Amino acid sequence: MSITPTRVAVGLALALAVGVAWYVDGRGRWRTAASDRLLYGVPWGTAVTVVVVVAFYLLVQGGLDHWDDPVTYAFVTWSYFYPEGLLTAGLAHGGPNHLLSNMTATAVFGVIAEYAWGHYPGPDRRNSEPTEESEGRADGGRDGLLVHPGFRAFVAFPAALLVVAFFTAAFSLGPGLGFSGAVYAVVGFAVVVYPLATVVGLAVTSSLSVVIDALASPVVRETVEVGPPMPPGWAGVGFQAHLLGFLVGALAAVALLSRRGRRPSFATLAFGVLVVGAVQALWLLPLGGSADEYVLYRGVGVVMVVGVTLVVAGAAAGSDRRIPRPFGGVDWIPSRRTLSIAWLAVVLVGFLLGVGGVFFVGDAIVLSIGVLVVLAAVLAVPGLTVVLPDHVIPTPVSRRHAAATVLVVVTALVALVSVPMGLTVVGDDAVPETNAMAVDDYAVTYAENTTSGQSWVIDVSEEEDAENGTVSGVIVVNDEREMWTLGVTDELLAFEGEGNVTVGGVDWRETIHVERTGWEVLGNDTVYAVDVAREGDGETTRAFTSESASAAAELDGHTVDVVPTDDGFDLEVSADGEDVGTASVPDVGESTSVGDLSFSTVESGDAARVVAATDDARVQIAERETYPSATN
Repeated sequence: MSITPTRVAVGLALALAVGVAWYVDGRGRWRTAASDRLLYGVPWGTAVTVVVVVAFYLLVQGGLDHWDDPVTYAFVTWSYFYPEGLLTAGLAHGGPNHLLSNMTATAVFGVIAEYAWGHYPGPDRRNSEPTEESEGRADGGRDGLLVHPGFRAFVAFPAALLVVAFFTAAFSLGPGLGFSGAVYAVVGFAVVVYPLATVVGLAVTSSLSVVIDALASPVVRETVEVGPPMPPGWAGVGFQAHLLGFLVGALAAVALLSRRGRRPSFATLAFGVLVVGAVQALWLLPLGGSADEYVLYRGVGVVMVVGVTLVVAGAAAGSDRRIPRPFGGVDWIPSRRTLSIAWLAVVLVGFLLGVGGVFFVGDAIVLSIGVLVVLAAVLAVPGLTVVLPDHVIPTPVSRRHAAATVLVVVTALVALVSVPMGLTVVGDDAVPETNAMAVDDYAVTYAENTTSGQSWVIDVSEEEDAENGTVSGVIVVNDEREMWTLGVTDELLAFEGEGNVTVGGVDWRETIHVERTGWEVLGNDTVYAVDVAREGDGETTRAFTSESASAAAELDGHTVDVVPTDDGFDLEVSADGEDVGTASVPDVGESTSVGDLSFSTVESGDAARVVAATDDARVQIAERETYPSATN
């Protein structure tokens, strides 16, 4: 990034604003307040976390040399059978915008969360001895590591964020990438402990993003142009990992408040969670649809956020009053324990009947039983809270404990729903039957209307295994990483005419250039071919050729077919059902002959046209395919 007058002005303006606020508002007061909770008044844990994630992007993903195009495929959670992806997906990012947005949010909300937890086991630096209400005694008393501010600052807090990042990546719904699961956990933790400060943090995060954009692009010039065919921005968001991270963070905050004996205002907490959930798009619920259709259940998502708000607020700020026994004034109603045992019996009978039905049908046995186990476990929770001994769960259960139990169950469900998506493998025959370019353990090719080469390891019916339909575009396969993905869609390639796919690993990368060339045949479909080439040595493979097409015009009883071949395009001439001959499409300014027809390729404006001619007539056969992005 070069230094320009505008960038200097933005930096000076920001420094001036911070300096004036610091001077007018008591100067040392900010540092004193920060030092009461943080070692030397610095959020070291947040800083260490940001450094670790950015370093991973720069050094491991190759962002230092390729800032805009890091290696990503090697670090995605493609499957539970690819452990490297499970360990790295929470740290890796898809590009600079992805990285900067997550680090901006981490810097803001991480500071709030770290301040809430504190580097001192006591209430503040002056009272740093662990008490019965502090988490220090529970984590090892006066001799435990968590009583040491340095350990809490430089090890415990960053480690907690990294563990959450690994956890949300491992339980992401489908392939996952990014630190956003941990970011949402920090947001969930912060909003429960400091609701209003977290709401202010939303504005601070947005302001920082504006400043970063102003520094990166001080002047923006745009023109009116047609954009490429792209799915809506929300279609690729890891909504389930975001929700899971938020719930995990909220649970940790509820546990912390309970340990410290703090009870926030229910109304304030509910307000904060609702605002944060709305602004941070926890309502995002894109499900179903088809290859060309994306469905967002916004209304259902908003209802879900309201439900999460009430549960979180109830778990952190709910009443300790016990939930009364239903119909307590009616003598003939059985006791709470009797009702719970009866309910558990009903759940058990229902589970056994469900298992019997699964074996009777015979499809997707393992998957179906897994779903039944999860469902039965959730339904059994109300009964277990009564049947279990009082030293495990005191009964009758309080309203706050009931809400906390619901929060735990919902968090477990959000995590477990992703498990079947991770039980996938890529077979030896996963590469489509087209010419593929091998790059180390990757294979890159182009295919149309092909089914995914990734399949479940558990038994599913053929209909369920193919429920995602077919896809078209540049296919990237790596059976060692259990990876099968669409690198560039066919629509985007048809719009751009070319694209790049970067493959690689920890210490290497290779960029594969993909190019589409074609001819728009008069009165018929476009014929085209797709080539994949290494950018380094120029090795090229023709990965795909479309069907041939006949020109609508006839010339002296001759018909002309344009046929894509392994190294170019041919013109096949026939008359009265008999083959006359074949010739390659000539270069611009050149000509060739087949029988009585001569063919030439001429430049006309921005297009190249193939023209067929006899002594008496001349007709256009095809025009070279052009791409909208090249004309914008």
